[in-house]
Amino acid sequence: MLALSAAMMLAACSDYTEEQTNEKHEETVRFSLSNGEITQELMTRATLADMNITDLWIFDYMGDDLRKTMHKTDGFNSITMELGYGEHTICFVASRGSEPTVNAPTITWEKPSDTFWATLVIDVKPSMQGEYAVVLKRVATRLKIAITDEIPANAGKLEVKPAMWYYGLDVRTGEGVSNRDQVRTVNIPSSYIGTTGQLSASFFGLSPKTEWSTDVSVRLVSTDEQTIGEVTLPSVGFKQNLTTSYSGRIVGGLRTVGVTADDEWTQGDEQTW
Repeated sequence: MLALSAAMMLAACSDYTEEQTNEKHEETVRFSLSNGEITQELMTRATLADMNITDLWIFDYMGDDLRKTMHKTDGFNSITMELGYGEHTICFVASRGSEPTVNAPTITWEKPSDTFWATLVIDVKPSMQGEYAVVLKRVATRLKIAITDEIPANAGKLEVKPAMWYYGLDVRTGEGVSNRDQVRTVNIPSSYIGTTGQLSASFFGLSPKTEWSTDVSVRLVSTDEQTIGEVTLPSVGFKQNLTTSYSGRIVGGLRTVGVTADDEWTQGDEQTW
């Protein structure tokens, strides 16, 4: 009888220890992207769907250790993650760039487009409040080129080559990285042939947080790869959430170029050359 009682007591102790060992050490955390809103311009908001965002990444860091990565292509408004106890830095990146490559902490795109970023530090504890609102801010810059000449019948494409352009983003800092001097090309639709002052094209890139500048070459190319006209724009300024707009003649003869700031983005300094 005594032996049986001792065995039963030992079993009870073992069961209790096992339950304690399996105790939960993480919490469910929900991130609400402010109902899917992102900063579009001063004092306004737009949803991720409105901005045609195609990809959303969430990176979970504890110190320098990347614990989890989540990639979503829809359902952007609300994200749920299981996070272990301790301090986490959660990084959010939303973009509609083409051909992304993720090599944390960097994302690079073959063709960058509008991109937004946010970071949030949270301390995960037992029975914590588990929902956080997140507003993403634009980390892209944009160059807009408008041709004021009549577009000739043999025009095939518009080429833009910045001497420095950022194709990647550091997800931890929100800074543009992966600088390249590659040519960006836009094919000219046949509907623009013979028109005057209607052809314009926008070129997106990522940007550091501080303002920077670079020379930009613009070339109008014929369908048989001959140069119809070209111009070099020196020391063009860029920064996050800024559109820099240039317009002017490029088809032979006198070429005049002006620069303005797009009202939909943060206004920058106006310059001429």
